[in-house]
Amino acid sequence: MKIALAQMEVIAGRPDINITKILSCIENAKEKKVDLIVFPEMCIGGYFIGDDWNKNHIVFDLMSYNHQIVDASNGIAIAFGNVYGDSKEEINNRINNSSTHPNQDGRIRKYNATYIIQNGKPAPRLQEHGLLPPGIQPKNLLPNYRFFDDKRYFFSLKDIAEDFNANIKDLLQPYLIDIKGIKVPIGFELCEDLWCEDYRYNGEVLNTTKMLTDNGAKLIINLSASPWTYGKNKARDRRIQFIKKCGGSSFVPFLYVNCVGAQNNGKNVITFDGGTTVYSPEGLPVLFSRAPYAEELIIVDDKIYNNPPIERIEKEKIAQKYDAIITGIKHIKNIIGSSQHPKCIIGLSGGVDSSLVAALVVQAVGRDKVTGINMPTQYNTQKTKDVANHVARALGIPFITIPITDQVELNEKIIGKHSTNKKISPLVAENIQAKIRGTTILSNLASQEGALFTNNGNKIEIATGYATLYGDVGGVIAPIGDLTKSEVFEMARYLNNEIFQKEVIPEILFPDKLFRFKLPPTAELKEKQIDPFRWGYHDALIEAYADYNKKTMEDIAQWYLEGTLEQNLGISTELVQRWEIDNPSIFVEDLEDFSRRIQQNVFKRIQAPPIIVVSKSSYGYDIRESQFPFMLTQKYKELRKEILSLVKYKRMV
Repeated sequence: MKIALAQMEVIAGRPDINITKILSCIENAKEKKVDLIVFPEMCIGGYFIGDDWNKNHIVFDLMSYNHQIVDASNGIAIAFGNVYGDSKEEINNRINNSSTHPNQDGRIRKYNATYIIQNGKPAPRLQEHGLLPPGIQPKNLLPNYRFFDDKRYFFSLKDIAEDFNANIKDLLQPYLIDIKGIKVPIGFELCEDLWCEDYRYNGEVLNTTKMLTDNGAKLIINLSASPWTYGKNKARDRRIQFIKKCGGSSFVPFLYVNCVGAQNNGKNVITFDGGTTVYSPEGLPVLFSRAPYAEELIIVDDKIYNNPPIERIEKEKIAQKYDAIITGIKHIKNIIGSSQHPKCIIGLSGGVDSSLVAALVVQAVGRDKVTGINMPTQYNTQKTKDVANHVARALGIPFITIPITDQVELNEKIIGKHSTNKKISPLVAENIQAKIRGTTILSNLASQEGALFTNNGNKIEIATGYATLYGDVGGVIAPIGDLTKSEVFEMARYLNNEIFQKEVIPEILFPDKLFRFKLPPTAELKEKQIDPFRWGYHDALIEAYADYNKKTMEDIAQWYLEGTLEQNLGISTELVQRWEIDNPSIFVEDLEDFSRRIQQNVFKRIQAPPIIVVSKSSYGYDIRESQFPFMLTQKYKELRKEILSLVKYKRMV
């Protein structure tokens, strides 16, 4: 049996583009004498389309594309992911029962489903039960964490079993694929069905794979729309090993096909790197897709299952994050519905953040699409202006200088004239500069040029609100919004050394290992201004706070008392000493100030542009926040009292 795994880019909201690609892959597979071709989960309309899943006309429009695949299935079996809208009339007719079977929210029941067809007809199940539509296998496990909302929209196989008082195992039947007259039972599952270790059914792991093999499946195929995160491929390998352990000798070859590209949920841009893999009966990988984020039609024959396992060789972490960001930036054209990358305008201040964003955007869309804008006042030093000019020249992009001092003075005059307090406060004076840059210059110039402008904030600035709403909190996308400052420096070095192989981002911007600078990070909104962060330490704090298994002030305080702060945050004792965190009073004051700023600035993040996800937990819909005042817990107050009684922090040896 010859199987094709179609690792394809899926563009959310563009079924017209996706179906064209699908049909082309089918024709290609037929030319290669393929028996079965498999496409990713939700390959027709995309996975992240938000509450459009609740619009019946969208659901049935996506289903209307199915007939083109059915028409193309003569001489080949096809499995693909799409939504299935199961009306109560259809359900009642199918089960010969006049009772109503709604979704839990009263809307039409929808399945995130695999469609299995061959020769213009639904493929038959090994054992028919009549409870599901022909050739339709609904997703069993619905993720409801991070940015996943499957339970908000879809009815699971487990829900169906409960509704019909059926055994879920009876609903997990292999499908019979005709291979030259021989009926081969193949089990089909969707994405999360693989990640079953933490799901339970009747007190046991809800192992979709094992149920399929127990029911006679000789091969398992998983159709996924599984976002990239660092370490995802190896995590998936471990899950396969868990399933193999559960299944023992009954485990069969396992094929995994994933999509590539990027999709968004309005507040996050989520990338898919593919990672299509074939696993042997021992649960070990024997074939990989050639490259992350690349489309590929992978041909699998029966012989490969007996091949020796192969080792995954992956790029370093910062290189993988670079690939994800580039893919995310390229997604902008999909957001606006263009076949071409749009022109981009970058506010190029001369700092490392804007320099990195400019370099990333050039790599993603091309230098001919990018323009750098420098907008100095009297507070901008010649050094930062020279850096901005150097970056633009090194990237080969146009560089425009627009001094804004006159506009700042005019705005200050107008605000002072019409304010009850005639003297402009220092903070307002700073914010006026940022708003002129972001709103008056960048947004208006972008509109005039038919271009878009970027948000250049990093994760620390976004977390603490160290940015001006309607100033630098703006733009169409935040390319580095999920990178800490430490990662910004790391990625900038990676670009210089590996991508450009020259000094595009000047060495003067980089710190030493204890974050001592020749040119310290600064917003340059007043004289001798330095960004108010303990770099390295605050980076580690935000990574702990924003991790998938989120840490709290209580955790940090407890580590301090135990003397394990460095170990748990992954920082050095020298860095603790450099920022005087070994002084208990400074530690407490800093921890509370840092945490307070995070909570107080939720309102800015709510209004911020979408962030490209490169961590296990990104601001946006990945981290969902409510606005309320900052408060200290009773437990933290007890820990603070203990900490302040210390003479000095003592690291546990």
